[in-house]
Amino acid sequence: MDSACDRRSFLRSLVLLGFASQLLACPRAPWRSRVRRIGFIVGTGYDPLVAAFKDELRTLGYLDGVDIIIETRLTRPNTSDLPIMAAELAHMDLELIVAGALPFALEVRTANPAMPMVIATCPGMISNGFAQSLEHPGRNVTGIDELPPGVTAKRLTLLKTAAPTLSSVALLSTTPGRGGHEMQLAEADQAAKALGIRVKPYRAASLGELQNALAAIVDDGMDGLLNFQGGLSLSNRQLIVDFAAEHRLPAIYQATLFAEAGGLMSWAPDLENQYKMAAHYVDKILKGAKPGDLPITYPPKYFLTINSSAARGLGLPLPPALLAQADRVVA
Repeated sequence: MDSACDRRSFLRSLVLLGFASQLLACPRAPWRSRVRRIGFIVGTGYDPLVAAFKDELRTLGYLDGVDIIIETRLTRPNTSDLPIMAAELAHMDLELIVAGALPFALEVRTANPAMPMVIATCPGMISNGFAQSLEHPGRNVTGIDELPPGVTAKRLTLLKTAAPTLSSVALLSTTPGRGGHEMQLAEADQAAKALGIRVKPYRAASLGELQNALAAIVDDGMDGLLNFQGGLSLSNRQLIVDFAAEHRLPAIYQATLFAEAGGLMSWAPDLENQYKMAAHYVDKILKGAKPGDLPITYPPKYFLTINSSAARGLGLPLPPALLAQADRVVA
């Protein structure tokens, strides 16, 4: 009797062991079947953006070093880091690269045109040759286009509202690539006519050119400044903000970081949210979607930030109606 019970217990144990082995051997979801490797390239000094992207990936279930390996490269401004680091990532065995902005994407494309990419913020995805259309990019790149129609005109209108006596506004552009600068310039020209002011473009592709452009703005007697999108200007935002304060130029900028650094005002999207959106694009691609099938999106909202200290320094009594529009007032 005891022998029969022992035999049954032994057989039951074998069955249970076999069942447990089958559970352990069950494959993970196809997109989780291996550790995924992606690249991520952005500039130094943007820790909140890096954190936003990586935190959102964790929220989506990716544990760095467990489900995913993120090859991160942080480039220093005004150095040769960018092309070197972009080329390094572009030739690694990665499933895709997340480019923090247009300059990074351009360098990755130069190094390896076939590398799939998600761009966290780009002025002109179509004009820069990354997509055939916003709805159907059709190539190997998707992401967020930060230059919807009307943004540049809105910035110029806000600047004129803050400083009604403006007559000539410098358009400072460090926008690389094709299209972004031209799109903004054309829109600014049209808005300037309606506002009764004159605009003049100033372009820069390096720190030296940026310094020369700022000097030319003073020499030309411009009395206002609209800063276009551009990684170079963002990296050197304190230089530009201090220049505008020193020469008493009312200015509006493309990123909230300028207003936080002492600039008069910005009309800008939430960059942290855009980096979170980039994480969702990554998730879809790792689950099997093709970048060219994922529609490019615009930022869902633009925010007006006003620096009241900068306004006082410029002697500008800001209209109450403008202050009422502000999403944030920096003291």
